[in-house]
Amino acid sequence: MISQVPQSLIEFYNTYPTSDLDGNPMTRWAMYANTPLVQKTKDKIYPSLRQYTDGKDKLQAAEMLLNLVQTGFVYEYDDKVWGHDRAFFAEETLFYPFCDCEDRSILFSRLIRDLLSLDVALIYYPGHLATAVCFDREVSGDTMIIGGRKFIVCDSTYIGAPVGAQMPDLEYDKAQAIILKK
Repeated sequence: MISQVPQSLIEFYNTYPTSDLDGNPMTRWAMYANTPLVQKTKDKIYPSLRQYTDGKDKLQAAEMLLNLVQTGFVYEYDDKVWGHDRAFFAEETLFYPFCDCEDRSILFSRLIRDLLSLDVALIYYPGHLATAVCFDREVSGDTMIIGGRKFIVCDSTYIGAPVGAQMPDLEYDKAQAIILKK
C-alpha cells in the first residue's frame, strides 16, 4: 500500500462509473489497464523498481515483477470487501489493502509496459483474469497466439508461478485476449 497516491485521484476513481464499449464488459478492464499511472506515483515507485530490475534481461525482470505483484498484495474477493465486483485502476491496487485477479493483472500489465516496453494482453478465462506478455525473445511456457504473435501467460494471482504458467483448472478453450495499448 502506497500512501503517496494522490488522495484526490483515489476520490475521483471512487466516483468513476463502470463502463464498457458496445456492451462488451471485457472492454472495461482494458480501459482501466490502459490508464497510465500519474507522474507522482511513477516518481515514487519506478526508481526502486528500475533498481530492482537493473541489469536483468526482460524475462528475468518480468519474473521479478510478477513475483512482486503475486506476493506483495493481499488477495480478497471484491464481494467481501466492496459488496460487488469492482475493478481497480493501477493506483488503486497500490493504495487499497486488498485486491483480486483483475486488479493485479491491471497493475502488472502497466508495470510491464512502462518498465520493460513489452506488449501485453489481458487474458479472460471465465471467472478469472490473467496477463500475457509478448517477449522480445523465445520464452517457453503456456502461450496464446494473438494477431500472429506469441504471448506468454503471466498470472499475477497464481502465487509462486513463474512466467509461462497458467493457473490449473481454468477453461482454457474459452479464454479471450484483450489487447492493451503500449
